[in-house]
Amino acid sequence: MIEKKSVLILICFWVMLVLSGCDRSGEILYFDRETESGVSVPEDVAELSGDGSADEEPDGTADMDRQICVHVCGQVCRPGVVMLPEGSRAWEAVEAAGGFSEDAGDAAVNLAAVLRDGERLYIPSSEEAISEPVSAADDGKINLNTADENQLQTLPGIGESRAAEILSYREKNGGFQSVEEIMRVPGIKESIYEKIRNRIRVD
Repeated sequence: MIEKKSVLILICFWVMLVLSGCDRSGEILYFDRETESGVSVPEDVAELSGDGSADEEPDGTADMDRQICVHVCGQVCRPGVVMLPEGSRAWEAVEAAGGFSEDAGDAAVNLAAVLRDGERLYIPSSEEAISEPVSAADDGKINLNTADENQLQTLPGIGESRAAEILSYREKNGGFQSVEEIMRVPGIKESIYEKIRNRIRVD
């Protein structure tokens, strides 16, 4: 009799755990193109279709399968990492980060640029945009011989340390003679060069 009571207690405890949601996974952040805002949705809900089946995809969410991770920083309302559908543009990342702050120099950013996974999107202040207008050409490419550290960090795969190495190399060698020369900078190999070669230039 005691054994049966123990089994019943264990079963009741297990049912309470399931009902309380102890096995729920974390939440994911994705960008809703229709509302143009960042939306946090539980993974178990996002995976379900309209009739509650996890095996079918809800209508209009096929393009949500492939997502990219983008770090939006600088003059936006909510700086941080956002998840966006593959093929998203810079303006969508800004919207997902809460939009431009009051001091944003948005005219200095190519909002039509297609973003890549792992990219860092830096939004300068209006003062930065005015003081460094020659660092980016009209085609949106970064000039390796005039760009500052913050602008270099807008390139895929270029963080603070690599941007500093680029500036150090430029100072020691009197500038870059070609875009391929960036592969001589410590920490920048062919794999990174392939990601940024269409986004840099030299004069």
